[in-house]
Amino acid sequence: MTLKIPKTIHGIDGKKAYERIVNGIPEEQTPIVQPIQNPIMNSTEDFIYVPSINLYVAKQRTLLNSNYNECQESLHKENSKMLTIPEFKEFLNYTKDNFLDIYNEITEIRNPWRSEWLDADFKVENRDLFVHYHVFENNNIVRKKEKLDKDILMEDKTPGISLDGWLKDSIKQGLPKQNIASGNLYYWFPRSDNNSVAGFYADGGRASLYCDWYPSSQDSSLGVRAAKQRV
Repeated sequence: MTLKIPKTIHGIDGKKAYERIVNGIPEEQTPIVQPIQNPIMNSTEDFIYVPSINLYVAKQRTLLNSNYNECQESLHKENSKMLTIPEFKEFLNYTKDNFLDIYNEITEIRNPWRSEWLDADFKVENRDLFVHYHVFENNNIVRKKEKLDKDILMEDKTPGISLDGWLKDSIKQGLPKQNIASGNLYYWFPRSDNNSVAGFYADGGRASLYCDWYPSSQDSSLGVRAAKQRV
């Protein structure tokens, strides 16, 4: 039997609340975390240039404890954007070969919990599921949408799919194919509720690709990795 954890429990992130419950931590002992007001990085030393996507990508997450829409707004004001799922895959592949410490920081199964938003907002149009995302065009950030390929894996895998298999091959929109090999990367497929976005997280129990996060979710470990175009 697979336990289905709701997106939220009593108004907080469901996965964090579930971990607190199973570890026997009373609700009143959970600390109140104040928002971290950290700026978006601007120094070129804070970024890695990824040739395959022609983007500078931040080495660290910023805008912690901000929800999906707040991150989008803050990034766009600085002429930056979130990584789409395909761009995030390319960043992981590049850091795996060139900046292993950063790759491990994102993907290793260890504490503390590290999580980040990805630029994928899933919407239904005429019964078809689309992903909305942003790209740079002529020095502007432009919103795009694509219908998800039919070969997408549309079932949860807990566990899991192969992390290496996903990084090597996926549908055009960066999500796993139906025939992907099994593995330890937990995967939650995109929901058709018009209220689901994507993110990636790892902690002491698992690494996970989520496509069913609420955009209103917030946590002190949840941030965003800014991407800037090469000028």
